[in-house]
Amino acid sequence: MKKLIISLSSLLLLALLGIIGMNYMKDNGPRTRVISPSGSRIIVEEMSYYISGDKVFGKLFKPADINGNFPDSLGAFPMVIFFHEPLKTEWAENLVKTIVPKGVVGYTCGFRGGEKEAEAIVKRLRKESFVQDEMVFLICDSSCGNEIVKAVTKLGHKIQGLVLVEPTLTGKARETYVRYGREFLTITDTMKGNAASLIEDYLEERGALK
Repeated sequence: MKKLIISLSSLLLLALLGIIGMNYMKDNGPRTRVISPSGSRIIVEEMSYYISGDKVFGKLFKPADINGNFPDSLGAFPMVIFFHEPLKTEWAENLVKTIVPKGVVGYTCGFRGGEKEAEAIVKRLRKESFVQDEMVFLICDSSCGNEIVKAVTKLGHKIQGLVLVEPTLTGKARETYVRYGREFLTITDTMKGNAASLIEDYLEERGALK
């Protein structure tokens, strides 16, 4: 009897440690429902990850059905991840809100780290049940373009496309852009007003929108 109690206690302890570990790796925050610019409903959820002990803050955007719920029955969705300058969230979030109703899941992240952090975030998100891991697209602004381009070269086939907003690339990132830039979508300052439709066309060309 004593051995049984000890065994059960050990199992409970292991289960508790597992739950704590899962919560340490990912932190889901408050969930709200908003209306997109097109009038569609969207679920917004704070989703942050711990990368090398540091907390990386982000927001998840999911399309909602007429009842305001995420349609799990439809399976996984293509994903768009927008890495942007910290604290400058408005334009990035509004852009993602516009795209999500077209049939994707979006994630915005105030990016402070290097290419390894970007790689880690992409790999974590690809494992989520609501993400089509073969249909992941990245967007980045000029503040983190160099790091994201370098991350894309390492992630390889895990990334289906890259959108660069007002890129100012240098070094190896610039060399990569010169070589493979035709595979990327570049949005200049004068194109930003039409960015959503340009990105939607880019996603459709690459099989993300049907």
